[in-house]
Amino acid sequence: MTSPLRRVGAWLTAGSARRRHRDELLERLVEEMRRANTLRQHTLFLDQLDRAIADPDLAAALSTLPDLTVKERRLMLWANREYSVLLLAHRVGAFCWDELIGNLRVLCTNQVFKDYWQRTVEHRRSLPDGSLDARVCAVMDNMMEELESDPDEWWVVGRDLGPEPDSSDSRRG
Repeated sequence: MTSPLRRVGAWLTAGSARRRHRDELLERLVEEMRRANTLRQHTLFLDQLDRAIADPDLAAALSTLPDLTVKERRLMLWANREYSVLLLAHRVGAFCWDELIGNLRVLCTNQVFKDYWQRTVEHRRSLPDGSLDARVCAVMDNMMEELESDPDEWWVVGRDLGPEPDSSDSRRG
């Protein structure tokens, strides 16, 4: 027969394990909610971009770039949309860091995207240091410079860009 002290100890141990399990489940639930909220926010953003690309009046209201023709504004909004889709894919785990960089490397070869990136340099200055956005933008700036210096080697541009940003970055989502 088991002593009362051992039974109490077993009961406390089992309770502790249940609490740990519950805490782990709650942590996973919070992460899934964060991911769902990130997807929803980006869906709203992409819907706005799509409407603005289709309607010049909405494009003028959404765009922050001055002195663009209607066609140029649509192209800049589309370039922003493509960049945002790639970044979202990484944020929600569809792309690892290397896949994100590979897709961005290809995007950097597009002249419309190059124009977009050059025109929006001021927009990126306010990104919080250490955020995923700031890290990706620094990598993109590096790739653009490398591509400018050796456009025939576009497939190796950005090969030595360092490890993936810390996943604890609160701005990931």
